[in-house]
Amino acid sequence: MKQHFVRWYEKNEYLKAFMHLMQDLPSEEQYELAIDIIMKSSSLTDRDYTKLIQEISNFNPKDLKRWYDKNPNIHVAIESLRDLTEEQREEVVQEFTDKLIASSNIKLEDIDV
Repeated sequence: MKQHFVRWYEKNEYLKAFMHLMQDLPSEEQYELAIDIIMKSSSLTDRDYTKLIQEISNFNPKDLKRWYDKNPNIHVAIESLRDLTEEQREEVVQEFTDKLIASSNIKLEDIDV
């Protein structure tokens, strides 16, 4: 029997949906959103931009197999989300969800918001 591995972001339904929406975006839009997420996450944690740039420049996706490991900006964005507190992560997800939904061309006609 094959075990199903649950990723850290799959434990929260909103974050899981956010990640699926992001994964379905065209590559260029993923990159743009990733940079926005990095900037927002960094501002919430006062993370040193020099270290962040170093992380991106040292990135080697060779051994990584997740969908977001194919681009260093997306990888660092997702990892920076993981480093946030639950409240900070919720703030970032809320800020960028509208942009994701608009980019995904999802129609919310039958959903009560």
